[in-house]
Amino acid sequence: MSLVRVPARRMDFDGREWVRRLGTERRLSESHTVLWTVVILASLFDVVTTMVGLDRGLGEGNAVARAFIETYGTPGIGLLKFSALVVVVVSWAWFDDRRATAVLVGFAIVSLVVVAINAVTLAGL
Repeated sequence: MSLVRVPARRMDFDGREWVRRLGTERRLSESHTVLWTVVILASLFDVVTTMVGLDRGLGEGNAVARAFIETYGTPGIGLLKFSALVVVVVSWAWFDDRRATAVLVGFAIVSLVVVAINAVTLAGL
């Protein structure tokens, strides 16, 4: 089991000092390790299958991803996925263990569904 140190974050609000810890000292549990592995691999497969689909003349179904691709070209899908992963990392660090697990599970499920749709679409070509 690994330890991940997350510093405390201080916030001032209406003259009162509030201390909100970014997840305190979080132990990287076995379940979080597995979920992070799924999140990272699914994200990688999402980027690869999207790029292969675009190369084969398919269009992007997600409007936000399509905007990133139109603005930044093919690297835009990687930029979007990286941005999403930054949000997941910050959320995981911010929330308590139960909510952090929910963030990882939610992102993993969505990513796996997208990869499955992409794979089925590519297999049908």
